[in-house]
Amino acid sequence: MRVYADMRFTVARGVGAFAAALAAVCGPGFGQTGAGQPGQQHTQPHQARGAIIPMPEDRAEDSYAIYSLLMPGPTLASLPAEQGSPWAIVEVTVNDAERSPRIPPQGQLKPPTDNPKGFEEAVGDYESNRYTRVQLNKDGFHLTHPFALVNPEGAKNSGYPGVTYFSEVFFDEKHDAALVYQSEWCANLCSSGTWIYLEKHGGQWVRRSGIVVPGA
Repeated sequence: MRVYADMRFTVARGVGAFAAALAAVCGPGFGQTGAGQPGQQHTQPHQARGAIIPMPEDRAEDSYAIYSLLMPGPTLASLPAEQGSPWAIVEVTVNDAERSPRIPPQGQLKPPTDNPKGFEEAVGDYESNRYTRVQLNKDGFHLTHPFALVNPEGAKNSGYPGVTYFSEVFFDEKHDAALVYQSEWCANLCSSGTWIYLEKHGGQWVRRSGIVVPGA
């Protein structure tokens, strides 16, 4: 099942054409409100596609818990230098236009048979917010290993042996299921990217799936 956001919205008579033009610019989910709800857009209508927004408050705790759980990724964990060097995480999430290859989560992962609804709701959140870029805050992470947040423009020239990129985390309605894209780049030209599906069990996030594919 593929979920599409409703791009229509109601305004006063006589401005329908203007509304349609704004919807085309802002992308799927324009005109919907709320954060953390499946199939709803949490950015503001006037924001251009790809604009950077602060981390939404109702997504912050779970998002940073998931980011922290996934560090380091398998590519960087295999580098000997990673054991003694700080990890580097790009300080702005990547959106749909920046991923390569641009495979949607439902194109790489299958819903778990015991919880297809949670997966599909998270896909709906992705469909609505896939062009969003979120500013990350170092204080939100819970890591015992030294790490730094790096600017996306100079990430690959930052001097770190490897760099991790995350997408925004996309949730189901209850924040009990989540999808996130993680990619890694290392200085010896290795790279990988994967969609990861997680579920919350007993208050803790658990990784349930994820396929590593070539990409950045």
